Amino acid sequence: MKVAQSLDHFVVPVDDLVIAEEFYQKIFGGRITRRNGLNVRQRKRGAVPHTFIQIGGKRMGVYLQSEERAQPAGARGLPTYSFTTTERGLEELAKDLNDLDARFDGPVENAYSFAKQTFFLTDPAGNHYAVYIPQASSGASAAPSSRMTAVGYLELEAPDMDASIDFYEQVLGFEMQSRSKNRTGFPQQAMLKMESGQTLILTEAQFSSKGLVMSRKVPGPHIAFYVPAANWTTALAHLDTLGISHGDRGAAKERREGQGGTYMDDPAGYVIQFITDGME
Repeated sequence: MKVAQSLDHFVVPVDDLVIAEEFYQKIFGGRITRRNGLNVRQRKRGAVPHTFIQIGGKRMGVYLQSEERAQPAGARGLPTYSFTTTERGLEELAKDLNDLDARFDGPVENAYSFAKQTFFLTDPAGNHYAVYIPQASSGASAAPSSRMTAVGYLELEAPDMDASIDFYEQVLGFEMQSRSKNRTGFPQQAMLKMESGQTLILTEAQFSSKGLVMSRKVPGPHIAFYVPAANWTTALAHLDTLGISHGDRGAAKERREGQGGTYMDDPAGYVIQFITDGME
């Protein structure tokens, strides 16, 4: 059963909101849309400071960590979030990364079957990103006037590969494309396709610290998948049938009309959101 149609957006942890905002604006061409947790009313209810930034036609988020995280060893790592771009966008990206003396690898030719050229990089907090020119249109939402044109693929840790594959196949309705053999010294890897054509890569690895509590009941970093409004009621009933605990986090957040969604935990430790038309 196809449930989630596409990867909609993601919210990541950072260790300095100001530095993160500056980086996301310069490197990804982002536009700040809202800051939260910075006034007395929000602080009284225990809101964690976080910022939402428009990138590639979608609203991304950065949450302030409560603990330090170790810096990664290289530009490539887990998890990896990504955006698509154009040839011009990739040229501009390379220039700005060099100007900032940022850590990156690329351009890498044909890193994946769906990517012509890819830059792998980290933000100042150590979150891993890939920016690539797609081989062909993925069917994802596009913002052609922006440096980043859409949200791309996603690569996540999967400590229990079978459990993660089952979750994304059965709960979200993704289709298995390939699974590598478990060769000695090499982690297993599975590639699943969404209805949009976007790719989810699961890589056998321990779930790394994200610098704060990760739970569907606690506002914070999450990965949101889009469910068409016509399928919303069916999607929620599907979760209930499978016995997947889920619910909105409205009790712990300020909501405006049209916001919301439902949240659940995946087997590795990620918080997954279902979001539909009219929601943020």
